[in-house]
Amino acid sequence: MMTQSDCMHLPGDDDFQTWLHLLQIPCSVKLLDYIGTFLSTYLVENKLSCYILGISGGIDSGFLAALMHYKNIPFKAFSLAIQGNAPEEITRAEDICRAYAPRQQSPLCNQSLSSLYTSISASFSSIFFETSKIAEGNLKARSRMLFLYHAAQLFQGCVLSTDQLDELLTGFWTLHGDVGDISPLQLIPKTTEYALAEILCSLLDHPEPLQSAIAATPTDGLGITSSDLDQLGVSSYRKLEELFLEYFTLRIKDTNKTMSAFEVSRLAALRREVAIQRFEITRFKRRGPLVLNPCLDVSS
Repeated sequence: MMTQSDCMHLPGDDDFQTWLHLLQIPCSVKLLDYIGTFLSTYLVENKLSCYILGISGGIDSGFLAALMHYKNIPFKAFSLAIQGNAPEEITRAEDICRAYAPRQQSPLCNQSLSSLYTSISASFSSIFFETSKIAEGNLKARSRMLFLYHAAQLFQGCVLSTDQLDELLTGFWTLHGDVGDISPLQLIPKTTEYALAEILCSLLDHPEPLQSAIAATPTDGLGITSSDLDQLGVSSYRKLEELFLEYFTLRIKDTNKTMSAFEVSRLAALRREVAIQRFEITRFKRRGPLVLNPCLDVSS
């Protein structure tokens, strides 16, 4: 049975100690098994038939597809090619579906959403007369989500989110696009996820598709840049997590008014890093919609 302690709300942006703890979550077989148990239990307790998973060819969706395959958790996988996807991304996604998706689903696995996206984009362009790479990338992500939630309704399932901690910290996702009903990786560092995927490869009969996803250049598949790391301003996810470890440590010292002159200067330098700037301007994404409190006395 799933307990309240199996889930948690997202930390507040000023909960620096919790962010530090999350950034240091280690890889282990126990964590791998716990993710599988969490996913299996959620389906049963909520009387759902399966998970719906969009496959991009990257490690996040590839890891979850391989894990659910290994743990015999019911899911339906869809490779949703869209304008701007590189051929190698599409090939990896199709290979992951072929290796890990339930065999009876094979005819439905590979779908193209390019015509849907171009139709929506053309319609909007006739109204607004302007666009941008980021706006078009968001349209692509939301086109994929239209498909996945429609599938979830038809198959009595729920959509699985593939975001992880590094994306959460940097606001690196599309609102109402790269989201889902349940987020097993949301608070797990990307470097830990890579290590978990390596463990999983050692357990799979056919690890090659997941190994290919592990080795691939990380990209959102939206055609904004050639690599996620380019947009985050770092050379690796290890570097990204090291920046945040230092940043949150200094924010705690700043709160406690125990910083040295050097640390004051260092915090200022960190705030010029692209990744840290993204954290400081994307609080609204982590907080979610603001809800008015109608209980205040407004009669006077």
